[in-house]
Amino acid sequence: MSTPHVTIKLPKELVDEMDKLKGKHGFRGRGEIAKEAIRQLLDKYKADINAPPRFVKINSDENGIKLRDNVLNREVDVYIKPYGVRCLLDDSSTCEHVYYALSDSDVRKIIRAKIKEGWKLPDV
Repeated sequence: MSTPHVTIKLPKELVDEMDKLKGKHGFRGRGEIAKEAIRQLLDKYKADINAPPRFVKINSDENGIKLRDNVLNREVDVYIKPYGVRCLLDDSSTCEHVYYALSDSDVRKIIRAKIKEGWKLPDV
């Protein structure tokens, strides 16, 4: 029984470089070259593939978001206030926790509503 396959698109200049390897180092075709390159990349990042995501949303409401930072192994609160969005852990409005919070669709909806109320918040 054969393994199922999928088709991917690659930029022509990359395929042109692959073609230069055909017939060398035992490569008979583009597929073998692509599989070898992808295997090496996956081996290099194997730890990342199996690792949990850095941030996980626990919950959110009109006051902000509580998230789990798996690198720091702790929960983090990011608050939405009339003057901005602030991470309680880092005491910052520009840390990774704030950036993650601003990427959350529920938080973005809350911020848009608060901006309409006159709050000075980042445009999301």
